[in-house]
Amino acid sequence: MDIAVDGGQTGLRIGLAGEGRLLRTHEVAGLSYAAGSPVDVVTSRVLEAWRGLDPPKTRLGSLCLGLTSLLGTVAAHEELARRLLDAIPARRVLVTGDVVTAHAGAFQGRPGVVLAAGTGAVALGVGACGATRQVDGWGFLLGDAGSGLWIGSRGLEAAYRGYDGRLAPGPLTARAHEVLGDLGRLPERLYLADDAVARVAGFAVHVLELAAVDETALAIVEAAGHELADSVAAAACCFSGTAQVPVSWTGRLLRDPILRAAFEGRLGTRLPQARIAPPAGDGLTGAAVIAATAGLGRYQTLVRKFER
Repeated sequence: MDIAVDGGQTGLRIGLAGEGRLLRTHEVAGLSYAAGSPVDVVTSRVLEAWRGLDPPKTRLGSLCLGLTSLLGTVAAHEELARRLLDAIPARRVLVTGDVVTAHAGAFQGRPGVVLAAGTGAVALGVGACGATRQVDGWGFLLGDAGSGLWIGSRGLEAAYRGYDGRLAPGPLTARAHEVLGDLGRLPERLYLADDAVARVAGFAVHVLELAAVDETALAIVEAAGHELADSVAAAACCFSGTAQVPVSWTGRLLRDPILRAAFEGRLGTRLPQARIAPPAGDGLTGAAVIAATAGLGRYQTLVRKFER
């Protein structure tokens, strides 16, 4: 049996898997890297989830982690693997980005372009010849265009424009005050919070809801759909010529009908050969698939492997 981990900013899920199929799962709080050393944060969350999984005592095969943000240096990856192997009876640790596990879940190891759109946003293309292309996923300071954080941030920016008189106050200003309290005091609470990213991303729910009745919210949501489509189109460059490009997704954003329509309309223009289909599985499923793959398949250049 193997252990699969899908580590996002909002929540971290762990699963016990057999031959690439999940048997049982558990979820804990997400990875707030601002809370301390990334290695410390990931180790703490994974071990917390591991204890909640009620794991077997026997030796396991692979522990595959798909993380919302990689840890940077090889030394950091090695330290994370060492700590986890000390605490969890696995034969090897596999560390990769959550978009890679999302791809494996969506396509079960086959070629395609996956869009991981949740708190952050990143697209990964894996071509039939093994070529890969990752687009965006640069984090909340540098990218994640069209993500939940991107939508929430722009919604709050619009709310503050109404709050301080740069624009007439509208539904976004009223909703921000309703759910977040005194907007004049919010920054001093938010900027020091360990979960600031999750809080801002959480406001995306309200922007998506208000898009049906408010032009400012609608413009933000449609722009997000266009940004996500542009990322997918760029990731598809690993496919040659006019061949059909399978496209799928993971995350909750594309469940929204307005954002989905904007995404599909833009993608149809940018990438006419795209063939959009629901994912076969999610990122946790993908981590289980990779964990069970001896040679790592199409993902061998995208996964770091550490063995006992």
